[in-house]
Amino acid sequence: MVLYIGIILTFLSGFFFINCLSVSFSLTEKIGLSFPLGLVLETIAMLVGDQLGVSFTIVNLLIIQCIILAGMIAFVIRFRNTKAILKIAPFTQYVNGTNLIWFLFILLIVYIEYMNFSKCIYFPPFDRDSLAGFETIGYVAAQEQTYKGLSLFEGSYNPSVHAPGSYITYAPLVQLSYAYIYTLGANTSKLVPGLMYLSFLFAFYGAAQRATTKTGVVIATFFVLITPEMIAFSSLSMTNVIHAIYASLGIIYLVLWFKDRDMKYLYLSGVLLGANIWCRTEGVVFIVAALFVLFLDALHRKHYYDLFICGLIMIIPALFWNSFMKINGLYAESIAITKLFWDPNKFNTIKQYMIMLYTNTVYYGWSFYLFALMVIANCWFIYKKRDNVVLLVMIAAASLCYMTILYQIDYKWDTIENVLSYSAKRFLFCFIPLVWFYSLTNYWAVSALTKLDQYISYHSISKKNSPVR
Repeated sequence: MVLYIGIILTFLSGFFFINCLSVSFSLTEKIGLSFPLGLVLETIAMLVGDQLGVSFTIVNLLIIQCIILAGMIAFVIRFRNTKAILKIAPFTQYVNGTNLIWFLFILLIVYIEYMNFSKCIYFPPFDRDSLAGFETIGYVAAQEQTYKGLSLFEGSYNPSVHAPGSYITYAPLVQLSYAYIYTLGANTSKLVPGLMYLSFLFAFYGAAQRATTKTGVVIATFFVLITPEMIAFSSLSMTNVIHAIYASLGIIYLVLWFKDRDMKYLYLSGVLLGANIWCRTEGVVFIVAALFVLFLDALHRKHYYDLFICGLIMIIPALFWNSFMKINGLYAESIAITKLFWDPNKFNTIKQYMIMLYTNTVYYGWSFYLFALMVIANCWFIYKKRDNVVLLVMIAAASLCYMTILYQIDYKWDTIENVLSYSAKRFLFCFIPLVWFYSLTNYWAVSALTKLDQYISYHSISKKNSPVR
């Protein structure tokens, strides 16, 4: 019972937080974003409490959640239209634009996600990376009721804790979320990835429907869901899919801000991209990509407030985590090469492996092939209308930044081939929602989907009105 209360409080904290940003987000978006945002709030509060000496007990964690929730509710009551929080659009708004194709894809999504969620909850954590790091750290933190003082982080107990690539410096969102549910009595940490992926489907659908037709958004959601390697890892206790959720949604909402200039999208994008680096450190590449396009936009408009406020929101979690590590002596031997150099063998290795990954249909299905095809099909509108250029620039910038990071790493703890084969493979999950979002929201695709919807609607009406013989 305590576990269910904790999960509900997490959901409600995130729900009211997104209403603090704006009450005008759709109910689908609010449902999808509530749990991911609630986890961010809870884990940050846990680390603040840990620094202040508040132990991870059931009572303390529930009090923290209640304080967060009370603060969110107070803000909403004071500054927002409370009547609009749970406002549900008329039924006709949900039905309009739907057709047989939409219903079929919805049924497939529900069925496949039901099986995926069931598999996730049924099997205990078993993957090596989780058991060696995230899962074990979360479980031990729940037992020892602390993070900064973990026995696993003591050199006398774990001599290799400060070695290159140590889990001690990994961003803490996933570990703390596991500690949270284990403290509340969970038997498995996989409640978190299970609920995160389920929430993501709602959030992605809610965000994408602002840029394409109902048929287009349900097709995109379906193919993101069934991406082979991504759906496989969504039922594991690793960080990669969770990271992909925050990173991709952060970029998508920034694209929506460029499209509509509605500040709620900018604020939400900043929060999600901040959460992306709170989940995995290499998420900095998406922050760099976002700040790059924001900087160009600020130069063009000679208006720098948006760049400043969004950039500040993005980097606060990283600043907090780095300060926490420095204060508490959580460090590992650096793997970064800070000087510029040229190694053609290393460069060619990275290039070959990345090409192999991007073209691997076993891992990602036809996601990247369709993306390339859509870019080619839409090139005229890219040139004439600057259609979705911001998204293309951020995808390219994030990819280049990531490959630069791979190049500037000293592989002391593993071979570069292993890192590219496994870590880089999982990092590309972040791009799957982005390439499907582009593929179904570009000018050419939206035009084709609109004609398809009109054709289906026309023939449905004609069939309905035809005389019975």
